[in-house]
Amino acid sequence: MLDSLWWQGVRNLQEQKLRLAPGINRLVGPNGAGKTSVLEAVHILAAGRSFRTQQLRRVVATGAEGLWVGGEVREQGSGAHRIGVCWDGARRSRLDGRWMEGHAAVAEWLPVRVLHAGSFDLLTGGPDERRRLLDWGGFHAIVGYRQAWQRWRRAHEQRNAALRNGDRRGAREFERPLVEFGVQVSEARARYVAQWDAATREAAGAFGLSERLGGLKVSLRAGWDRERSLEEALERSRPTDEERGFAQVGPQRADLDLRLDGRPAAEASRGEQKRLVTALVGGQARMLEKEIGRAPVLLLDDVVSELDRVVVEGLMAGLADSGWQILVTAVEDSIPGLDRGGAGQLFHVKHGRLSPDPLAP
Repeated sequence: MLDSLWWQGVRNLQEQKLRLAPGINRLVGPNGAGKTSVLEAVHILAAGRSFRTQQLRRVVATGAEGLWVGGEVREQGSGAHRIGVCWDGARRSRLDGRWMEGHAAVAEWLPVRVLHAGSFDLLTGGPDERRRLLDWGGFHAIVGYRQAWQRWRRAHEQRNAALRNGDRRGAREFERPLVEFGVQVSEARARYVAQWDAATREAAGAFGLSERLGGLKVSLRAGWDRERSLEEALERSRPTDEERGFAQVGPQRADLDLRLDGRPAAEASRGEQKRLVTALVGGQARMLEKEIGRAPVLLLDDVVSELDRVVVEGLMAGLADSGWQILVTAVEDSIPGLDRGGAGQLFHVKHGRLSPDPLAP
């Protein structure tokens, strides 16, 4: 759970420190007040990157030299940990007073999932975001996945570099670790997706999303013809790889195959797609809670306007019952599915500043 949060130099937000509630935290205020920027700060703290832009420098407030986001996470049995991220031309991450190499050690303590307007393009866009969603689950829920993925990725990038330089012999030297760790990554992904398929259906039922999600099926496309092993597929594609200068097959080409009643989910209605994406995220949260004993912090950016009222009502009621920590933004105080006693904390957001207003039980 994210117990406290503070920031400096983040977009239009005034420097501030907040104490968050363990349940549902509502951030309400007019458009442009800074609600989404608060969720963005949490995402930067958790993932080391923004969900709104690929460049952290674009998040820095006008006139500021950099940004800082910090917080304290508290988990039963593991105590409290202080985490932080700064950007002053380069990103640096901090855990319990020590600068870390990379962000992985910080991300481990604050798993976060976000739903925003762009999230609902997951099914119709390219495979990169779907792979990122899949790998997020692997990193947080599968022991050893991160290490296998990093070793495969290193071999993959080294082989591609050799191919670009026309070094065919050098490229082949990286194929053995590429295959070894690529198989580990793919097998772990397949196991995860099989569980995710069931968890997504469970989440759809728990959050009132099952209607219009008949025949839901989530499966994995490995990134090569599964009639062959990865080693055989790589050998078969080697001439084309050498000609083009990069790999044509492998885990980097993996994708999720999402279907409703046997048809591609990308062909479903917009309403069905929004329900499915929400259920996918909810399914990952349920899996993580089952595997490691805690759910991710959910960031819901203006889902009230993105989803039908009936869907929002069922979703928010289900989330309130889940006991998970949630930050949800809205223009109005009233959110379908939540009564005033059902949310842990209300924050009014105005001109980049949050004013806490504890809700009456």
